[in-house]
Amino acid sequence: MTATAGAIWVGLLDLDGAAPVAAVSGPVRAQHGRARILTRMHDAPLGYVSVPARPEQTLTERAAKEAVTVLAEPLRRHADTDDQAARADGAAGWAARATCPHRFPAAGGAGISVIICSRDRAAGLAESVRTVQRCTYAPLEILVVDNAPSSDETRRVVAALGRDDPRVRYTCEPRPGLSRARNRGLAEATFEIAAFTDDDTMADPGWPAALAAGFAADPRTVCVTGLVSSGALDTGSERYFDARYSWGEAFEARRYDLAAHRDPSRLYPFSAGIFGTGANFAVRRDAVAAVGGFDPLLGAGSPGRGGEDLDMFVRLILAGGRLSYLPSALVWHWHRAHADALREQIYSYGYGLGAYLAKHLLDRQLPLSLLGHGLGRADVVLSRMRRAGQEGQLRADASRMAVLEVRGTLAGALRYYRARRGARSATGA
Repeated sequence: MTATAGAIWVGLLDLDGAAPVAAVSGPVRAQHGRARILTRMHDAPLGYVSVPARPEQTLTERAAKEAVTVLAEPLRRHADTDDQAARADGAAGWAARATCPHRFPAAGGAGISVIICSRDRAAGLAESVRTVQRCTYAPLEILVVDNAPSSDETRRVVAALGRDDPRVRYTCEPRPGLSRARNRGLAEATFEIAAFTDDDTMADPGWPAALAAGFAADPRTVCVTGLVSSGALDTGSERYFDARYSWGEAFEARRYDLAAHRDPSRLYPFSAGIFGTGANFAVRRDAVAAVGGFDPLLGAGSPGRGGEDLDMFVRLILAGGRLSYLPSALVWHWHRAHADALREQIYSYGYGLGAYLAKHLLDRQLPLSLLGHGLGRADVVLSRMRRAGQEGQLRADASRMAVLEVRGTLAGALRYYRARRGARSATGA
């Protein structure tokens, strides 16, 4: 995709090495006025620095200098946790055990089955699988679930990728719907820990090791989520999505449950999005089985179009499980680059949110009073939408995006209600 005016170059800088800033979104182009650089220490993401994209010759030096100032507090915190992790007396706290990637074992830990569900997107899928193949963690398998395919292209692509890599496997879920595909992957996975990512992401080489560390650091953890950073900010549509959703903004490890690790929000644990996203999470398979698997009425390709990830996170917590968020478990996501695709995605995200809310209202897990409290904070959401419009330079389109999202939420709630009523009628429940 050609960069447009206002484009932001995306890079990655590791402060503890001598390597220059690594390009994530390709070479610096004339349209790139600024650079946004994800900055790490010991492979642990600390935050972003923003500097002019040119001159390229001094980009690394300028970014590192900016990081020392802008990220001074995260650097101090990381040094403290790293010191704890290095102690020989075994007294390191959870944060030290779970957030210092250079101490994570690359082999010999819990086996991980990486599950990538895809539908007729073979080209993007191939790139995603290759990034997971570059991960050196072991034991590891890569299971591609081909969901209701219209051809055998995905099967052929996976066969080619697995020709010299026995870790790569293929399976097919003939019934459409991301939840059904996720459930198929869980049923056929080899290992107890199953990690999910999408066919439009790029996994960081340390991603599986960070996920494994999250489970090892806290035996009560049944789900680990991670940082999802924008892989490109070349177009207004990409910048709008990046600013609208908070996938890549949290740089402190956190735990969530119904006891000592509660979020202060009155909406907790139903606050959409605070736990992470379906593009980057891992679960214990037995914990998902205990809550009945992913809801087939939710997720892309289903009546709900989305929301299956939010639903699963909440159900695991309501069942007494613990969720750990670790920014070191990093994947990069490629957002929709064109306005038409963005509009469809925004509508679908709203739709999925509406379906998710409808489900928990119907199950009487989400009290109407809490939903009313959430509606009363609509100004926060509207403010984020306005900021997204400014970042994406979408002008009048920003208002239309907001309307689309609201319309999608209402439509999704109604569609889920009807779908569930129909499903119960069919089974006589």
